[in-house]
Amino acid sequence: MMERWKGHVIRHPLWGAVELTLAWHAVLLLFAKVVLPPLAPSRFPDLGATLVNALCAAGVWFVLWRWGWLRVSAVAALGRARRWWLAAPMLAIACSYVVAGLNGTTTVLASSLVLLLWVGINEEIYSRGLVQQTLTPLGPMRAAVGVAVLFGVGHFQNYLFLGAPLENTLWQMLSAGLFGFTCAGLRYAIGSVWPMVVVHGLDDFFGIRSPGAAPDWWQASVYVFHAAYGLWLLRRYGNEVMRPAPDTVRADPDERPEGTGALD
Repeated sequence: MMERWKGHVIRHPLWGAVELTLAWHAVLLLFAKVVLPPLAPSRFPDLGATLVNALCAAGVWFVLWRWGWLRVSAVAALGRARRWWLAAPMLAIACSYVVAGLNGTTTVLASSLVLLLWVGINEEIYSRGLVQQTLTPLGPMRAAVGVAVLFGVGHFQNYLFLGAPLENTLWQMLSAGLFGFTCAGLRYAIGSVWPMVVVHGLDDFFGIRSPGAAPDWWQASVYVFHAAYGLWLLRRYGNEVMRPAPDTVRADPDERPEGTGALD
């Protein structure tokens, strides 16, 4: 069954990406609402949500492993280490939300940080790993747009199932979509999802634990930056999509090396 599904995804990348996104959200909600009981011990109030994200991340990892995509999807790869600095602007934006301080006790903050780092792992390996790899045959720009749309629209579940206000959800969909677009560009440029895992987790943590919302002018500037930076990354590094990062391919010992070219 897994091989048939993989063949379907390869033949129909757009439909495959939609199906994988729906499946991931269904499993996430199934664990959150049905399978796991509410778990919120006083020393780790976010234990239940953390387990949900860890289990979903393990499921995505299993699919990538069965399909032989762990390395090519940039999930089991460190990529081009000299380009990790490209994630620095995104990290700076994440850290900007902590200017007003952090809200919560030490226990709450520690619990929230662990949870949101797992959210970063889960969402990055599913979206920028599995879904982006599925869409890559469409070309880097279309793949990145597809990732952005699916990642953004996926947050509509917060309104449908988790009780979030509609207006807040719509803004979150826009923010997540633009964030996902930039992360898709970074994934192609760096060849690894792990810098984005750190940025994603800290962005969520500082944003959620901040005592107040960022000013509208700042948030609008962030939206513009995400769109512009994502476009720049794709135009600058998109032509390298078909060339895997240095640590994603094992050389054939019987293969005679031909001409080499610089990756940076």
